[in-house]
Amino acid sequence: MATTEINGALSKDQESKSDPSLMLQVFDRIALPTFVIDNNHVILHWNSAIEALSGLSREEMVGTSDQWKPFYQSPRPCLADLILDGGHDADVQHYYQDKYRTSELIPDAYEAEDFFPECGANGEWLHFTAASLKDNHGNVIGAIETLSNISARKKAEFELIERERTYRELSITDALTGLSNSRCFYQQLDLALESSRRYNHPLSLCFLDLDDFKRVNDTYGHMVGDLVLETFGTLIKAGLRTNDSAYRYGGEEFAILLPSTDCEGAITLADRIRENLRNHNVPTDEHIIVNVTACVGITEYKTGDDPRTLLARADNALYEAKRSGKDCTRVER
Repeated sequence: MATTEINGALSKDQESKSDPSLMLQVFDRIALPTFVIDNNHVILHWNSAIEALSGLSREEMVGTSDQWKPFYQSPRPCLADLILDGGHDADVQHYYQDKYRTSELIPDAYEAEDFFPECGANGEWLHFTAASLKDNHGNVIGAIETLSNISARKKAEFELIERERTYRELSITDALTGLSNSRCFYQQLDLALESSRRYNHPLSLCFLDLDDFKRVNDTYGHMVGDLVLETFGTLIKAGLRTNDSAYRYGGEEFAILLPSTDCEGAITLADRIRENLRNHNVPTDEHIIVNVTACVGITEYKTGDDPRTLLARADNALYEAKRSGKDCTRVER
C-alpha cells in the first residue's frame, strides 16, 4: 500500500501541493531535510526541514532542477541525481572522492558526508543519503535524498583530535625551551640509526652543555638560569636545517641529531651555534648582562653502532671538551 501511495505521490505535480495525501503529510513531517526528484531531475517534493536548512521555500524549488542551490555555488549533480544517472561508482567517486560509501541498509543506495561552505551562514557539515524510487515494475521513477546536520559532531571530533595532538606534543616537548624532550630524543635516535643503516647515509650526533651553568643559577637565580636555557634553545633551533632535530637532553644538556651529515658538517654547525651563544647577551631584571658559553661533543655513526655505542662516544667527546676548557668542540670518531 505504501509503495502505491509513494508512486501515486510521485506521479503528481502541483496538484499534490494543493491536495496533500497522508504520505505527503508524513513526508513533510520528517525531521530530516529531504527532497524528491523525478527521473527528469525535477524537484517533486521539498519538505519543511530542508526549507529550514536551506532557506529556500518549496514554492521556489518544486518544479525546478535547482536542488544543488543550497549546497554548491554553481549547478552540479547532487547524490540523488547520480542515483538517477545509474549510480555508477566512478561517477560518485568523481564528485564525492572518498567521502561516500554504499549503504549497508538499502540496496543501490549511497551515503556520504561533506562540508558545504555555501550551506547556512558559516557552512555546515552534512551527512546525506540517496536512494532510487521505483514503480511496481521496478522501473526507476525518481530518487530521494535525506540530509542531517552533523556540524556539532564534527566540531567535537575536530576538538578531540586537536586535544590529542596537543597532548602528544606536550608529552614530547620541553616546556621551557620548546625543544623536544629526552623521551622524544631516544625515539628519534632509533629511527635515525635505522635510516643510516638502511640507506648507508651519514649521521652525526652532537651533545651540548652550557659552561658553568651552576654558577649562573647561584649568582643570578633560577629565573635568569631558565632564561639562559630558553635563549640557548632558541639559538640551537635557529641554526638547524630542515632535517635536523634538537632536544633538551636534561638540565643544561642538549642534543642535536644531524641526518645525512658527517663530522665535518656537524663541527661547522656546532661552532656556529657556540659563536652565536658567545656573542649573545642575556639581560636580567637587574640590568646586568649575562654571557654564557657551551662545550660540544660530536660523533658520527659507524657500521655496527647501536644507540648505546653512539651515545657513549658523544658523551666521551663532550667530557673531553669540558676537560679542554670552556667554549670548545671535540670529536670522537
